Amino acid sequence: MLVRWVPPSEGAIKLNVDGSSRGNPGRAGCGGLLRDQDGNCIAGFLSYIGFAGSVEAELIAIRHGLWLAWQSGYRKVECESDCMVALKIIHDNAEDFPELADIVEEIHQLMLLEWDVTIYHIMREGNSCADFLAKMGSSSNSTFSLMINPPPELTALLLADSKSVLYSRV
Repeated sequence: MLVRWVPPSEGAIKLNVDGSSRGNPGRAGCGGLLRDQDGNCIAGFLSYIGFAGSVEAELIAIRHGLWLAWQSGYRKVECESDCMVALKIIHDNAEDFPELADIVEEIHQLMLLEWDVTIYHIMREGNSCADFLAKMGSSSNSTFSLMINPPPELTALLLADSKSVLYSRV
């Protein structure tokens, strides 16, 4: 299967998010970025979470990303996450994960704001920019860092996405 990052639909902004846990549970962080139809990075974030599992890190990434999109004034957002478990918890129920209920409730409250927001799955290979930021977050000591300009190390990945480079999923 071939996978690539897909730009947002007309009039929308793309939010890619990811969580990272080194040890699962372990030292955790998250990251994400907002991009336009040309794949340009409009804003991004990374965050050190502390000691957490990968699903919790992913949910926090979604919460941070939605908050950033709302605060930035975007009202049509396509959010992509590569964590099926986190998406199932958001869309179906969090009853089996009571320790994550507060984060899920905050995500639901953000989704209820007056905007058009969808959250869906992307294969890991199409989410490399968010993965890069999440790993930076887990190595950071900052609880939340807003980025207007992406770090130089992210440039090649952003360019590959904007050029629709295909990745093989094995």
